[in-house]
Amino acid sequence: MGPPNYIQMKTLKLIIAIVLVSVGFTLASCSEDPVSLLTDKTWVIESVNMAGMDMTAAEILASEGAEYQMTLKADGSLVFADNMGMNPKTGSWQFQKNKTQFVVSGFEPGKSDVNSINKLTATDLWFWHMDGTDKMIMHYKAK
Repeated sequence: MGPPNYIQMKTLKLIIAIVLVSVGFTLASCSEDPVSLLTDKTWVIESVNMAGMDMTAAEILASEGAEYQMTLKADGSLVFADNMGMNPKTGSWQFQKNKTQFVVSGFEPGKSDVNSINKLTATDLWFWHMDGTDKMIMHYKAK
């Protein structure tokens, strides 16, 4: 049997292309929309790491854990509450950079936090932002 001819190679390439496109569409249709994963649930701090140090206990205890619970709503509003679910602070949020980041604002005049999402599932939210010159890595769990 000799080398494959031109028509066989073209047919093989076409079949491979069709399979790859089909797999791509299947994977895309299975992935959940970041908006539905992130919004309309309460997220609770699981862990906080700043500059390589575990800051979870300090973050939860600071001001009675003022940002212990976070609820992002589909309308762009945001509520932080303490570890008892009280003393709410309201602000706003929005996605940017193809929904790989969310920006939180409205808590301090002229200040906003850009949070880069590392992982987002129905139950886990991992993101990081800069706190001055230190990288703060946050892990929240859905309540």
